[in-house]
Amino acid sequence: MTDGSPRPRLTLAIDCATPYLALALVDEHARVLARFAADVGREHASRLVPELHALTADVPDWRERLSLVVAGVGPGSYTGLRVALATAAGLARAVGAEVRGAPTFAALAAGVLAPGEEAVVTLDARRGNVYAAHCRRLAGPPDAAPAVEVLAGPAKLPADEAGGLAAGARVLAAGVPDAAALPASASDGPPRAIYL
Repeated sequence: MTDGSPRPRLTLAIDCATPYLALALVDEHARVLARFAADVGREHASRLVPELHALTADVPDWRERLSLVVAGVGPGSYTGLRVALATAAGLARAVGAEVRGAPTFAALAAGVLAPGEEAVVTLDARRGNVYAAHCRRLAGPPDAAPAVEVLAGPAKLPADEAGGLAAGARVLAAGVPDAAALPASASDGPPRAIYL
């Protein structure tokens, strides 16, 4: 802005709980300035910082405006969760921002649900099991970051029992997570990983 008024504060969202590395930069008015998601397998640690630099390249003052870093807290990959939480904590400390956690299922549900929809969203947990959560994506302006309510779960269940979290609800496999949904689901306190 050129009129001297303060520029909106920013939130950086990071999720590494799945094979995807998901990042988003969202302003205080829920506008998504940048987002990224790619299947990186187990390369979160080597890809996170370069992708963060690429994500923020067109926002030169992002460090000064960053007031919150939100990390996806799982459930999911133990190593991926540690990478996200450590990076979020280190970056927040370096720039004087707060750090909070948000359920990874907020990002996963935002990737498969349209506004107003709800379903049991599942993520492969191996050996015939899934992580599952009953989620609802809230309606909102089309240009706003998605917001998701986690209504039940997450829980680790045999895949054929996932529908038991919400009678009659559709069961959808998670796809590409949208980290822009994490800020709306951020906790009030410091992040705590969910290990199931």
